[in-house]
Amino acid sequence: MIQVFVLQLEEAQFAPEFQETLLPYLPEAGKLRVQDRQNPTSKLHTVAGELLARYSVGQYLSKPDQEIKLVFGEKGKPHIENLKNVHFNISHSGNYVVCAIASEEIGIDVERIRKVNLRIAERFFSPSEIHDLMACEEEKRIQYFITLWTIKESYLKAIGRGLTQHLNSFTIVKSGDSYHLTGNEEAEGYCIETQQLNHEYMMAVCSPLPYSASNIRNITMKDITKSLPKYI
Repeated sequence: MIQVFVLQLEEAQFAPEFQETLLPYLPEAGKLRVQDRQNPTSKLHTVAGELLARYSVGQYLSKPDQEIKLVFGEKGKPHIENLKNVHFNISHSGNYVVCAIASEEIGIDVERIRKVNLRIAERFFSPSEIHDLMACEEEKRIQYFITLWTIKESYLKAIGRGLTQHLNSFTIVKSGDSYHLTGNEEAEGYCIETQQLNHEYMMAVCSPLPYSASNIRNITMKDITKSLPKYI
């Protein structure tokens, strides 16, 4: 089963003084990961991402936070050191931090829908994806570009290679309101689901397992801090 947790951050939470109130909820290793971050947005995303991961895994497994040992690999992909057959992935953009949990490999990406230079597609998209993009009505091209980008990111995160594998090494095919991957045998074994978070953000989840919007839980920072212990 897949469970997705969506945290929407409030504007006041980007203030450094609020972020200081969150640090006691991180173990020592987590504090070290954020101690040199000076940018308030980057720091909040990092802190909130780890707190959300701890909360989400705990909810998924019904285990206390102390039993969850998060480890960040060489390429930045986090995993749980002491629990087998549980996989998670986190992503953040603007006011959103998201986390997906599953019993198999999983990737998640969230992106703000914003103006981009569509010529970027020539470098990162396959010929058929570029054709589909340019076939969109002009006012819908940006959203379709962001949708394709989130899907690609979620797949590369699911297989644990990040941008070490080129984005045009596989192709996204749209069929009605759904998407599937083609172009190589590995990609074809993964399921894709997308979800628009209000009118500004797009989220994509990629895993060998199927999932639906009914598996999404919207939570607040208060939900997290009420659930997690403080580390003295």
